[in-house]
Amino acid sequence: MKKVHLSREQRYTISAMCKQGCSQKMIAEAIGKDKLVVSRELKRNANNKGTYSFEYAQDMAELRKESMKNPRKLLTHIKKEILALIEQGWSPQQITGRLK
Repeated sequence: MKKVHLSREQRYTISAMCKQGCSQKMIAEAIGKDKLVVSRELKRNANNKGTYSFEYAQDMAELRKESMKNPRKLLTHIKKEILALIEQGWSPQQITGRLK
């Protein structure tokens, strides 16, 4: 699944159009994104009052981006187990199920 990133300007447009009562479809057309992107943005970045605010949404996006700069590392014993399962012919789905 391809990640879709929104710009500051697009978030501002979403916020302004929401305040005007525009539909998600209209907002999506205005910013050039799919309506599912708009829907997810509104749900993911609503503030604690349940409303969408450009400033809050942008802050949350920047926090998430910053937290992903340091990728998680596999522990040595888990890496060894994964490699052993691959050598035994296990599929990625089987390995994931086993490690959960």
